Amino acid sequence: MIIKRGLNFSRLIKEASKLIHGRQYIDHYWYLKSNPESLQPIIDNETKIKNSFFEQPQIKEIFNDYYQVSYGRKDGRTHDIPELYDEYEYNGRFAYFDTGNDYQIIERSLKGGDKEVVLDLRKIQFLKQYHATLKLTKLKISDDHKLIAFGIDLLNNEDIVWLMKYIDDDRVFRTKLFDCFDAAFTKDNQYLVYTQYDDKFRPYRLMLHKLGTTQEDDELLFEERDEQFYLDLQQTKDGKYFVLLSQTKQSNEVILIDRDNPKKIQILFSRNENAINLVHHHEEHGLYILTNKNSYDYKVLKQEGDKFVDFYCPQQGEVLQEVDLFHKHLVLYFTKESESFIKVISLEDKEIYNLYIPPTLVYTDHQKNKKNLLRNIYDRVIKNDKSQYFLNKKVENEVLGCTIEPGVNHNYKSDIFQFHLSTPLVYDQVYQYNLQKKQLSKLQDANLTGKVFKREEFICTRYYAPSKDGTEIPITLVHHKGLQKNRQNKLLLHSYGAYGVPQEIPFNIVYLNALEKGWTLAYAHIRGGNERGKDWHRQAIQENKIRSIEDLLGCAAYLITEGYTHPSLLCGLGASAGATTLGAAVNMRPDLWKCAIMLSPFLDVLGSLLDENLPLTKSDYLEFGNPNDKKIFDTILSYSPYENLKSQVYPAIYISAGTGDFRAPLWNVLKYTEKLKQIAVKSQKVEIIGEHPFIIDINDGGHYGGAGAQSVIEERTRYMTFLDYYVGIGNKEITKKNLTQDIDDSIQLADEEDKIQKQ
Repeated sequence: MIIKRGLNFSRLIKEASKLIHGRQYIDHYWYLKSNPESLQPIIDNETKIKNSFFEQPQIKEIFNDYYQVSYGRKDGRTHDIPELYDEYEYNGRFAYFDTGNDYQIIERSLKGGDKEVVLDLRKIQFLKQYHATLKLTKLKISDDHKLIAFGIDLLNNEDIVWLMKYIDDDRVFRTKLFDCFDAAFTKDNQYLVYTQYDDKFRPYRLMLHKLGTTQEDDELLFEERDEQFYLDLQQTKDGKYFVLLSQTKQSNEVILIDRDNPKKIQILFSRNENAINLVHHHEEHGLYILTNKNSYDYKVLKQEGDKFVDFYCPQQGEVLQEVDLFHKHLVLYFTKESESFIKVISLEDKEIYNLYIPPTLVYTDHQKNKKNLLRNIYDRVIKNDKSQYFLNKKVENEVLGCTIEPGVNHNYKSDIFQFHLSTPLVYDQVYQYNLQKKQLSKLQDANLTGKVFKREEFICTRYYAPSKDGTEIPITLVHHKGLQKNRQNKLLLHSYGAYGVPQEIPFNIVYLNALEKGWTLAYAHIRGGNERGKDWHRQAIQENKIRSIEDLLGCAAYLITEGYTHPSLLCGLGASAGATTLGAAVNMRPDLWKCAIMLSPFLDVLGSLLDENLPLTKSDYLEFGNPNDKKIFDTILSYSPYENLKSQVYPAIYISAGTGDFRAPLWNVLKYTEKLKQIAVKSQKVEIIGEHPFIIDINDGGHYGGAGAQSVIEERTRYMTFLDYYVGIGNKEITKKNLTQDIDDSIQLADEEDKIQKQ
């Protein structure tokens, strides 16, 4: 047992050892959670180790090369494409504080008129001391376009304050709304309704604030007492209702609130229906509901009298993600095998048509391959629907992995809507679609400055890897077109697999340079996400959470045995709950990995879920299960990364953590790292700088890293530098013989019980 000075010995013995479900549960590092003062010496020491690592000349050279190229590739745009709000066009203009933190100046104009500034955060006196860390979270505009309310995350730790002001005045109102998650104006522009969060950052109250009064005078409209439920405030596009959702990941209660009279509240759907319902209101047709009631995945219902009838049921394999309602059309955003698509339905004649995005439009400047590959995929998957998933085992396409997100599209009666498209090789293109003319046009491209990235040399490819139970797991690869299956490729495998959130394949400015340096980027679409719908999520929760880990191990084994990489070149990356999966996989099969990157990781799963006072514990029971149930306790104990650290050689590990992170608190990370350093066997496979090949990168931010684009680039540059060192000049395993010899049978995903390390 590790004893630290200044701690009460008898309390240490009592707290470190507990009898749970008839067995002794021992946590030697419990004091890091119970005694915050014990964290600072560790923070100081880990920061010293990190700085020493990055000050080494060979490391500094790698870092500078990544950073200079990546930071030089700035977005060449100076402003956003304007979005139409009633008669005004609003847009953001890119700007920087003196601290280097970036933000947007919000502007507007009447059509064809001069620009006027709506909000410039630099001009607000109250915010000057926070320029290095603040983020604008949301902005709301009153119906008369005279007032704005906006949320500011002052310290980049998700603790948000809302400010209000007249558009033509830089001075904010004296009253500030604290602990406010979201807000919106009533129709008469005299009030704000807002959701307020508790000391666990759970939005649980709906409040009514009269402009010009104090927050203490605000009126309570609704309170959610069940700690598994949290509130989400929305507004129908036609402006008639607020929609208050009291929800978990599995069900919600839907409350309609009249924007003319916010005290008039109507429960539309009860939580007892055990479904998720999202509401859209049409001024003539009534309500349209996106629901997963009586099915695994979402469908659209339409109100007819006092009943709701099916309006659109998805085709096989379609996963509806979002619905946007216009006066004459319904726009559906959906995925199929994690690929994004758009479908439009006419409300007049119910004609359904698919919006096709040609690769030649996406790759205007660099498209050389004139074969219409996306069209082929589109015809096969969207039109014919002969299979739930892609019919072939390998799909190559330069637009594979695209992410489509709707624009603001505020104007309900518009015949035009905007959406944003990104791929691993293309950053935030803005498109416009004319619903009446069925015409698509690209409005804006990123036009990156700096070193030219030759995206025509790279491609996205889709493969399928068998998991332990035989389920085929999709893997998306981003790589050079000349990739050879010779086991000599540096490969970074990303995964998440939790909360029904899909593994996205985002654009990453630092990854462009990584691709140029010979890296292959892989994304495992493991169970626990929703790539194949809600059932894909349900298959890997609670007592079946182990499947996410088995899926990841199956993907790693596939990439190795197929020759895409080698254990001495394979690295893994997981963030938040994705690091739970990666941490468990590293414990079970450390031999598969050269490095592991864990960002804001959730590593002490069992210890966290045994403490109901933590912010996310009760809501996390739906994902991981409640360890007060013995079966769930045993399941979590079998894979929780912290509990399953053991005396063995570990890969090089880079971990980032924030002192202001309430989702994956710093003590949760440092318990893991302190135990890891005590128990890990020294590796002979890497050239270690310092005592061990572990770097703990601690910042002052919250769960999502540093504030501003520069901080994000710096963090990504640090972990790519770490990877480049340990798979390159610090890698003692790389010889031609090692890389080309037959892969040992042990690399295959084992099905023996001892590989899962059940306790």
